[in-house]
Amino acid sequence: MTWRRYLLLPRLISYGLVAPRSQALAWERFWSGVGRVGPDGDVLWDAGEPAEFAQTADRLRRHADLGLPMVDLGCGSGRQARELTGLAPRVVGVDGSAAAIAHAASAGARPGLVFRVADLAEPGLGQRLVEELGPANVHIRGVLHVLDRAGRVAVAANVAALLGARGTVYLCETNPDGDPLANLYAQGARPMGLPDRLRRLVAAGIRAPRHFGPAELAETFPAPAWQVLDSGPTDIWVVPMRPGGPPERLSGFWAALRLASGSGHTA
Repeated sequence: MTWRRYLLLPRLISYGLVAPRSQALAWERFWSGVGRVGPDGDVLWDAGEPAEFAQTADRLRRHADLGLPMVDLGCGSGRQARELTGLAPRVVGVDGSAAAIAHAASAGARPGLVFRVADLAEPGLGQRLVEELGPANVHIRGVLHVLDRAGRVAVAANVAALLGARGTVYLCETNPDGDPLANLYAQGARPMGLPDRLRRLVAAGIRAPRHFGPAELAETFPAPAWQVLDSGPTDIWVVPMRPGGPPERLSGFWAALRLASGSGHTA
């Protein structure tokens, strides 16, 4: 497989030639093409595996004040946000794609849950939300691993504003061992074609996931401003690459953090 993965390059280049350069446009293009969400739908990470959310809930109960509102940054179809309503009095799901928020809203109302369209890296987003909600906890799943360093730092600044002195951020990101080509190959990509759920992402122009582990955590949420409460490897469940199969697992990394005392962020 070491050399065979490079046979993917011509197909990837052909997709790249017609894909938008802007990631905001790429995400809107992707979500606009989604017909179904959920375990049998078009969205790779929308497995909704109960075991994964049970882990999330356990970690939040151990590390977060669940009397606070919860903001789900990068909520996509809203699946995680809906689950989080069982842990928080109020949940706000935020995503940069209007088409994604349309999917989230179409699933029906749930008490205490609202959705918003906003660029997660937009300066001042966190401050605007905290003025409305007060200090909040933040949930992030599978967002930071597709951002460059500047994007991650901008999102972290909004997270800091949201947390204030009381909130906790829980994040869970993919952290594969290989390079992007190796990971595409491992997920079933071949020179003659890609599994449909993977093809949709590549064809839309979505940036390939990067590593997000301890080094990226320290760079994005640096000490002494941030305190890591706990972290470690984890599994992220995704829908099967081939229809009819069981949910698949990707190697991931999770962490729970707070602003350190005296960091200068208050609410």
